[in-house]
Amino acid sequence: MAGPRTTVEAQAFYRMYHSYADIPNPWDRLRWCRYGLDLLQKEVAAMVGMEEWLYRDLESGTFHRSFTPELADKLAALYGIPVEDILDDYPLFLHRGGGDFLRRYREAKGWSRQQLADHAKVSRTSIRCWESGQKTISQKCFCHLVENLGSDFPSMLRM
Repeated sequence: MAGPRTTVEAQAFYRMYHSYADIPNPWDRLRWCRYGLDLLQKEVAAMVGMEEWLYRDLESGTFHRSFTPELADKLAALYGIPVEDILDDYPLFLHRGGGDFLRRYREAKGWSRQQLADHAKVSRTSIRCWESGQKTISQKCFCHLVENLGSDFPSMLRM
């Protein structure tokens, strides 16, 4: 079987992006790295311990759920890239600890839980439950936080 880089699809992909730095989204970064290592999707999936269908979905950009931080770390290690490069904001938020990240954000701002709740337009109880790990912040709530807290909230994820 021919390696992935010899396929018409891989050749077209390399014409579309001239360098890794040109790639604007996580799923194409995954594909770029896989092609660079001359691996098939099923080989990558086996190497990091994930289902092949899941890896295919990740590379296609159709995967809309989060995947475990451990899998993200394994993919980043395999490809030799920062984990931030393969995660959108919400999965990266979960990878950074979700509620723990929210607490660190609040502390960096010098805010009390009530002040954060006021800025985020959520209840203080929600803040307490998220920070203590009693509840996971859903993607919908994460989007609400981003909308109400402004651009410095998601930008802290990438620091």
